[in-house]
Amino acid sequence: MNHDDLVLLITVVVEAADEQQARAACDVLISRAGAQVVDARDCSDEEPSCWAVVITEPSQEKATHNVSAALARAVRTYVRGLGDGFPTPRVACEPPTAWTVLDDPELISGLVPGAERVLVEAWAGDDPFGAGTPRDNSPVRPS
Repeated sequence: MNHDDLVLLITVVVEAADEQQARAACDVLISRAGAQVVDARDCSDEEPSCWAVVITEPSQEKATHNVSAALARAVRTYVRGLGDGFPTPRVACEPPTAWTVLDDPELISGLVPGAERVLVEAWAGDDPFGAGTPRDNSPVRPS
């Protein structure tokens, strides 16, 4: 990975009976070019039948000059690419990352059945998770 490359990390909180069902619900996102699941966690201790599926994929954006702008653009581009009806999100940015949370279950569940919310993050520089190694905590927890 080049130091100008950006990577997207998408965390989907989904209602599912088990890991297999949670991953299957995310098939549309997983089928995107270069996307792969790096983690799936049972969050049932917080809410019954709750899973967090973490997907990563490379971004077409490059962080060549203005890293903050590239990070925010990567997040917005990803969300717009999800389909019609997804609004242009507000993006928080604190390099080396930018993020937004999509928390409209009705809209999101049209893309990922049973999804409650989605966290979309863009990261600059080296893979922040060590070649796809998942983080120790799930970034999106159900309310």
